Amino acid sequence: MSLSLNEVESLAKKAARGTGYPWGLAEEAAKASRWLAARGVDGCSALATLLNMADGQDLAAWRPVPGDVWAPPGGHLCPVTAGASLADGLVDLREKAVTMAGVVSPVLLLPFAAQVAASHGALVEVRWHGGSAVTDGDTLSLEGSVPEVAEQVTLAVGGEITLPRAPCSRLTPPDETKACLERFAHRTYAPATEDSRLKGAGAGLTDHD
Repeated sequence: MSLSLNEVESLAKKAARGTGYPWGLAEEAAKASRWLAARGVDGCSALATLLNMADGQDLAAWRPVPGDVWAPPGGHLCPVTAGASLADGLVDLREKAVTMAGVVSPVLLLPFAAQVAASHGALVEVRWHGGSAVTDGDTLSLEGSVPEVAEQVTLAVGGEITLPRAPCSRLTPPDETKACLERFAHRTYAPATEDSRLKGAGAGLTDHD
């Protein structure tokens, strides 16, 4: 079943929130998933991988500790948290490259690299073992494979857009990905009460048919 970009964003936001992400970061995860989907990249599956690993964990331990290498205290780095920090200007890529360690679903870093590229008016290149990407803020070039967890990811100003992705208006994630995100999203729904059932559509607790 294909999803519109709006549906991708809505499902991603609820799923991230249901896993324990605060609203601000849940919205960032949703926008990142939509940005990727609009360029034909399955950000939903990447998000599902991240949420499955992060579920029940102390998300504070997944935050980057800036230094020569952004290494999280918990061993796994959240690309949404790290990407938001980068986009907020924690480090200026025009002055030096940034290397991150233990990045889960590194493809989710690309929308944040795009924000940096747009703000700097420059190309930003993202590299990991076995693949790379370059963006100018709108167009995305993606080569090689993207691992579920990258031992090291480097972001720097530069690169060249050689294989621009075609724009897309819908995404068809695998059934298991959609089911995973819906399971997490379901946690955000308030449980039904007798009062809410009585006020809802239909016959309520009494059926006169």
